[in-house]
Amino acid sequence: MKSLTKILVCASVGAMIAVGSAYAGSKLNLFVNGRSYDTSALDIQVKNGKVYVPIDRLAEEFKGKAVYDTKKNEVRVTLPDSAEQAIQISRLESGLLPTTAKEALDTWVEGIQTRNGALQYAVFSPELRASTKKKFEDFYWVTGGSSPHMTSVDHLKTKPLNKTTIQYSFEYGLASSNWKGRGSAVVTVKKFTNEAEENWLITNIKMKNLGDTGITIGIEPFQKK
Repeated sequence: MKSLTKILVCASVGAMIAVGSAYAGSKLNLFVNGRSYDTSALDIQVKNGKVYVPIDRLAEEFKGKAVYDTKKNEVRVTLPDSAEQAIQISRLESGLLPTTAKEALDTWVEGIQTRNGALQYAVFSPELRASTKKKFEDFYWVTGGSSPHMTSVDHLKTKPLNKTTIQYSFEYGLASSNWKGRGSAVVTVKKFTNEAEENWLITNIKMKNLGDTGITIGIEPFQKK
């Protein structure tokens, strides 16, 4: 039961509730992804800084359903498609986490070449994710443009900055229907460690020309000498 509640609240809601003191029947302001919701039927309560909502009412509010089986003494919660998709996306991102610094770089390059913002975002560090998520969403996770686009990467140089940080500098080809050019970039990758695993994630991206590949999110210009 606890796991079902956690999935529903975390995956379906992601909500922020602004409250002062509260009690059953009080009028609270509920915002989900910036959208205001009527809370009159939810019976939201706040006790000791924690938010309590009947799971059946919460499920119904977000187009789901919670059913109590008296014979089996269990609660079955049907989640809306968006919640299932959120779980699926989380699993896909976990599968894409790089185990080497070069893998992080290669995945980002592939994301640029295929104009896939979700692929780029998957190998960003937590801090870089926080600063870029809104812009990826604004462009519906599509980056780049019709032209030019990044072709092959060459002249790759690897520079260890310390035991957990590697900096890659490289050049890349640019191509459009009637034009070819060159560009250059520097990508910094850092090792992040938790209890379960170690992953390498991109913390900084610099390009000589920010407009080389059209809409490119999370990049900075080279520092002027």
